[in-house]
Amino acid sequence: MSGVKLSSIRDAWYHNLEKFPRKTAVIYEGQGYRYEECDRLSDNLRRHLREDFGMEPGDKVAIAGPNCFEYYVTYWAVIKNGGVVVPVNVRLGEEELAHVIGNSDARFVVVHHENWGAVSEILSRCKGVEKVVGIGVDDEGIASYESLSEGEGGFDWHPAIAEEDLAIVMHTSGTTGTPKGAMMRHGDLLFNNMLAIYAHSLRHEDVHMLVVPMFHATALYSLVPTSALLGSTIVLAPKNEISALVELIHVNRITTFFGVPTMFHWLAMKKDLEEFDVGCLRLLAYAGSPMPPVTIQKLRDRFPGVTLHNFFGLTETISMTHVLPDGDADRHPESIGKLLPHVSQRIFDEEGNECPPGEIGELHFHKSNVICGYWKQPERLAESMKGEWFNTGDLALVDEGGFVFLKGRSKDMIIVGGENVYALEVENCILTHEKVRECAVVGIPATGVRSYLGELVKAVIVPHEGVDLSPPEIKKLCVEKLASYKVPQQIEFMNQLPRNASGKVLKRELQ
Repeated sequence: MSGVKLSSIRDAWYHNLEKFPRKTAVIYEGQGYRYEECDRLSDNLRRHLREDFGMEPGDKVAIAGPNCFEYYVTYWAVIKNGGVVVPVNVRLGEEELAHVIGNSDARFVVVHHENWGAVSEILSRCKGVEKVVGIGVDDEGIASYESLSEGEGGFDWHPAIAEEDLAIVMHTSGTTGTPKGAMMRHGDLLFNNMLAIYAHSLRHEDVHMLVVPMFHATALYSLVPTSALLGSTIVLAPKNEISALVELIHVNRITTFFGVPTMFHWLAMKKDLEEFDVGCLRLLAYAGSPMPPVTIQKLRDRFPGVTLHNFFGLTETISMTHVLPDGDADRHPESIGKLLPHVSQRIFDEEGNECPPGEIGELHFHKSNVICGYWKQPERLAESMKGEWFNTGDLALVDEGGFVFLKGRSKDMIIVGGENVYALEVENCILTHEKVRECAVVGIPATGVRSYLGELVKAVIVPHEGVDLSPPEIKKLCVEKLASYKVPQQIEFMNQLPRNASGKVLKRELQ
């Protein structure tokens, strides 16, 4: 397929397979699998899906499981058949699990034995499901993944796939309401892959750590298809326990590590890090929440020469939208970075006027950088559109240098005595304290003699283990760095913050 324009991520797979069939595609539990092996296994699976179960192009296949090699093979089997991958967040509760599988109209469900108990309970409520394939599941009526993937490979059915055809329905993970199925097309994924390569200087020689869940956008929008496009290697990490991850880096010579700031905090704090050879690492990329400056400094000390990137994107955006270059990680640790090429943003005030640099408003992206809709809920996307602009619900500002700073969700804004307090600004301030691991800031009703203020600022803080931290220490820090009305009037300490199944903090439970 050399020289042929890529119209789908299936094209990317075959283009690379032709060039590097014997290159290692995946390493899982110490075993490497070449691209030609992965192609054979996925061909066997997709042949059975087609010939035995009647799979048609456009059919939805829900995948419920942890990060594992079988998940990777299933992903490509579905894509090569022109199907649509529906990743299932296996941390969801029963109602949301049933909604994701049922609402997606999945004809087939592929489920790992670790999650079979939860999934089996709700299958009777998912009327569209016709066949279940079990990975390590021994149950009556369940097809065996192991049997379906055996064989010599080779399957000549290659249905046409266009750029506008669906590839993934990825359900959002908001802190309120039922998940919405964001529709990603093949052309969207190819666009995202090119921006990921540009933003992080990804290359054929890279060995990527895939520890973020495979039901998340970073995995299935970016790392999995981009590695196939480049012919690079993925190391699948089933658990995010830091000692196991460091061992994987050491043994597999991992070069890139995408994760959340909490992971990198534990990486920077690991006591016996010097016992491992981690000099192979060239990139640590983080997203999802602010990286405390103290953690950035510790990473600099322990990983000299390693590039640090903050990056930003949404399930609703067809690509990552911003990246903070390594040289700016220390100078602008609170920034999500600068806008990537071919991405258009606007920051609007409440009257719909574009905000000048330095003024806070709501962050919008042009519709060309946004999904085409939510599966079976077209009205939900329309509710977030302002003309041609998609309202993210995030408060943000852009400075004179083009750096973008998030100030929290618009619904998280706290009004104290008529003054706007942006929760994220207070959180970022508190996170600079060396004893603080995590924090969340919310507004609570003002009562008694302070009722005239309307709301008060409450900070909920998770200290590092084994340290003593008192409210006066936090207030002193905030008084030094923030306006008086932004200083938390109430401070509470917890062992951990309440989170939903996707790890987002449930602020309503803190109020």
